[in-house]
Amino acid sequence: MNNELIDKALKKFPKAKRIAVENFTYGYNELSMEASMNLEMDANLYNWNAHTVNAIRWVLNSKQACKKSSESQEHVYRIHYPV
Repeated sequence: MNNELIDKALKKFPKAKRIAVENFTYGYNELSMEASMNLEMDANLYNWNAHTVNAIRWVLNSKQACKKSSESQEHVYRIHYPV
């Protein structure tokens, strides 16, 4: 799933640095406060362009949306009816 999201992000943000997007998004499943803070620090440290930062945000937001979607579907299947 991660590779598909990265490919979509790179099409949406063509000036993004692929290796930065791949490496950063590998360690996170959502755009949490921790991820946001690390993203800002890494972007400044490595001089990432806006496309790279936006691609990373897009991937992490998409991963989070997919996770919430699968959790809600999982919840539906866990309904137990008394016999």
